[in-house]
Amino acid sequence: MSRVAPKKRDIALLYQTHRSLESKRPGKRSNYESVESYHLEALHEYGRLIVTGTIPNHIVQVNYVTKMPQEEIQALWTKQSRRLRNAGVVARVGLEITRDKWKQRPANKVHYHFVAQDDRTHEEMKELFVAVFRLEMDQSEFKVHVSPFKEELGGWEKYIEYFLKLWEDDDALILLLKGGLRRYYTINKDKFWTEPNGRYSRTLESIDEEMRLYAIAQRLKEQEKLIPVKRRPFEKPSPTDDGAMKMMLCKEKDETLYDWFATLRRKPTLFSTDIPDWLTNTLQSQWQKRLDLLEALYDRLTDTNNMDIIFALKIYHGDIMYDTTSKRLVSFRDGKIHPYL
Repeated sequence: MSRVAPKKRDIALLYQTHRSLESKRPGKRSNYESVESYHLEALHEYGRLIVTGTIPNHIVQVNYVTKMPQEEIQALWTKQSRRLRNAGVVARVGLEITRDKWKQRPANKVHYHFVAQDDRTHEEMKELFVAVFRLEMDQSEFKVHVSPFKEELGGWEKYIEYFLKLWEDDDALILLLKGGLRRYYTINKDKFWTEPNGRYSRTLESIDEEMRLYAIAQRLKEQEKLIPVKRRPFEKPSPTDDGAMKMMLCKEKDETLYDWFATLRRKPTLFSTDIPDWLTNTLQSQWQKRLDLLEALYDRLTDTNNMDIIFALKIYHGDIMYDTTSKRLVSFRDGKIHPYL
């Protein structure tokens, strides 16, 4: 049953006409407090969307053609989002104030941007959205557009910037009223916020932790240097001089020891260390000494206070750990624990 269109009446503004450019509370994330805080929240949302495992394949835009008060928009969304959720739609949604036909000034109407992951075709998605919104509104009151992501323009990852209005000029940003409509929504959040393989749901807290790793990884990537290691046939093993090894490690900085550890594991170094020849050459023929050194390095590095090293171990070496039962390093492959060699 279609909603009866209200008679023309004055409707309170849904957006701020006098915005603050800077936040009174620096560092606060909010879509409403200021232009500065809007950008900060948008960057936070950007990080979440980059690291989540869900890759949307539909862009759906629903425009409300008529002006409605905030309470009516909220009531409609409660019903419409529930029906979309029940229909199996998985999406992150951004609400925006619509501009006039010249794309210059706010028109006090709203529209929704959906980025959806769905097996239905674009035509089927449009039919579904039209059917859902017609249950509460006359078809003359809204418009639905469905399109794919344009891969030649960067696909989903590039579209995120537009979805968030991330690089919008300060003069062009339209901020919603404080205490008014929300900027972002999620439909079927347990299926949208997922692990990198897209199969398992996860909390926003775990995503925020991965965002930190992602940001640090991007910075550390600029420091990467891969040191070549000579492959040599194993010789008859000789015992490790534990005292001499401990004394050697005590003389070195944690950053140096991390680069030694990374080199032995054939991973990129990060701290511009001058790697000794014995580590890349002669040690490679002594598998027991090499393993003993790896374990001693791992033990030292896991006790470091250097946050770059702590995160680097997670990012580059998350596939190994020290097994307290066997008292050896172990690795994870194919979902199983294996002795580390």
